[in-house]
Amino acid sequence: MRCLNALTLATATALVSLPTGAAEGMWPLNLLPEAALEAHGLKPDLARLRAVAVNVGGGSGAFVSPHGLVLTNHHVISECLDQLSTPQRPLQTTGFVATKPSDALRCPGLVVKVLQGIDDVSDQIPDDAAGRKAAMARLTGPDCPRQEVCELVPLYGGAVHHRYRHRSWTDVRLVMAPEAQSANFGGDDDNFAYPRFAFDFALLRVHEASGQAHRPAHWLRPAQRPLQRGDAVLVVGHPYVTERQKSISQLEAERDHHMPLRIDRAARELEALRAYAQTHPDAQRQTMDMVLNLENTLKLARGELAALGTPSLTQRLRDEEATIRRTAATQPPWQAMAETEAAAARLAPWLSALLPPEGSVLDRVQRTLALRTERQRPVDERLDDFHEPDEEAETDRLSAEPPTALALEEWRLADHIGWMQARLGAEHPAVRIAMADQPDPGTAARHWLSGTALTMASHRRLLLKLDDDALAQHPDRLLRLALALHPELHRLRQAWDSDVRLPRLAQAKALAQARWQSLGRGAPPDATGTLRLSFGRVSEQTLGGLRQPWFSTLGGLWARADGFHHQPPFDLAPRLAAARHRLDARTPLNFISTPDIVGGNSGSPILNAAGEWVGVVFAGNLDSLASAYGYDEARTRAVSVHLEAIRLALREVYPAQHLADEMGLRSTGLRQSRP
Repeated sequence: MRCLNALTLATATALVSLPTGAAEGMWPLNLLPEAALEAHGLKPDLARLRAVAVNVGGGSGAFVSPHGLVLTNHHVISECLDQLSTPQRPLQTTGFVATKPSDALRCPGLVVKVLQGIDDVSDQIPDDAAGRKAAMARLTGPDCPRQEVCELVPLYGGAVHHRYRHRSWTDVRLVMAPEAQSANFGGDDDNFAYPRFAFDFALLRVHEASGQAHRPAHWLRPAQRPLQRGDAVLVVGHPYVTERQKSISQLEAERDHHMPLRIDRAARELEALRAYAQTHPDAQRQTMDMVLNLENTLKLARGELAALGTPSLTQRLRDEEATIRRTAATQPPWQAMAETEAAAARLAPWLSALLPPEGSVLDRVQRTLALRTERQRPVDERLDDFHEPDEEAETDRLSAEPPTALALEEWRLADHIGWMQARLGAEHPAVRIAMADQPDPGTAARHWLSGTALTMASHRRLLLKLDDDALAQHPDRLLRLALALHPELHRLRQAWDSDVRLPRLAQAKALAQARWQSLGRGAPPDATGTLRLSFGRVSEQTLGGLRQPWFSTLGGLWARADGFHHQPPFDLAPRLAAARHRLDARTPLNFISTPDIVGGNSGSPILNAAGEWVGVVFAGNLDSLASAYGYDEARTRAVSVHLEAIRLALREVYPAQHLADEMGLRSTGLRQSRP
């Protein structure tokens, strides 16, 4: 085992050889491209970056003060805002500032993680499925150092395995968030567009179990000189998933089967939530975060689907695969890969029909039952999400979720039963169970949720303590529905694990080895939701032949709002509108740069060559929608909230001068030079 800990990470780093100047890739901190970084004038302090970079519930963030203050995106913590809101205190509408430490609000279920070290454990992972599961369970369970949480990360499709060791905190408190309208100005219309005019940032504070604020060893300081066009920048964050090293058969399955199915499901759920939002005054608040997430999911998925149909992209991938077939000494199992994708195409519609909407109360109950089932199985035979420490994390997550609105749950369950009918047919056994001899899905949903106590996390947690007989005799109707559907759903999950996930790992490993034989080892691994570094330069772009500046301004925000007569989603939040007359319209608001990012990078700090933060990443442009499958440095842009916009918000719009002082954002702002 080769251990890369806090003391040795910088010196033990394996540096990959890439063409000078190339900026493609989201790089693990122990596999950085030295020549390309040097060509950009970047010499990152890796131990420091590892210590300041924060995983915020799967998104990204960074420590920006010695008192555990974390800078991230508003949309990363939108669920926390929903959970803490009430009809009398709708935080998405009003925004929030904790004027003193005791005013901060704990985000239910939110977990913050910081990477402690990386171990290369490739030589400890057997090729056979049973041995691999046993090794995974051991490396993330008994062999994981105390007080750390371990995650096994396959890279290059499983040709390499690293173990990431984290420290985690569960006491995470909301300190500041602007109104949703300021953070998401332009709504879905402006999403993945540029120019953007969004104050998409928020501040959290991490607390120790003692209740005291965490004191990080390192934190980021704000930039001491103005950002300029052409400046080298780097991004450190947690990009979710890219699929740049898949086979043509895998990408064709994604294009023809999986992506259209996900789009259909998300579009139906979004339509249902939008309809519910019109039913009563508080319904829009209850659904805001879910609607925003689904809008984002749909726009991204449709962009990715369009990218998979782009002749230039598919031809490049076909040419690469042809080269591998022709020149690699060891050929990947192409036929087996196609057979695995056929199995995935067969199972996916059934799983989509039976899986409840994510985060719904039925989903939470089903996951509780799955957790019970997997705990009774040998560790090396459990489903992928239920190994230690995943089991503990899942238990904590299910236990921390707040109660949900019953009317919203009825609406979501009715839509889910309707989706089951549409996909499986009215006579399917699962549909007949779900309909419960009721005349329509809405009536069936009310039947199942009538009198349920399982909207409360405390009641769901009790299910883990019941024996099988007590569970079977439990009177809650929703539990009876979940128990009736659970065997088939769990069987499908197991089939996906054995027939799709594990074969994909084995086949991807063979593909990666053949690619290395044919093309060399210079390419970065696909993103995996773990800590990565990407880099590039501040750069403008051209849209439709029109040259666009690399930064937008507060004046541009006023003009866009005025141009649409302040009609949603182009209306100004009241606090911002009231401050308009006294704010400097020249203040930079958002800016673009070339680092390679995808979803999960939201909330990532963007740093200059001195390692100081100059902004926080919150989106990509329209061309970035193809980034799951390829990167185009000439067209793809990361969009960030400028440091000056955050300074202005804290000092001149919100009562948050104390937070600006804590972050080192002095009252004399840096003024932007002309591009």
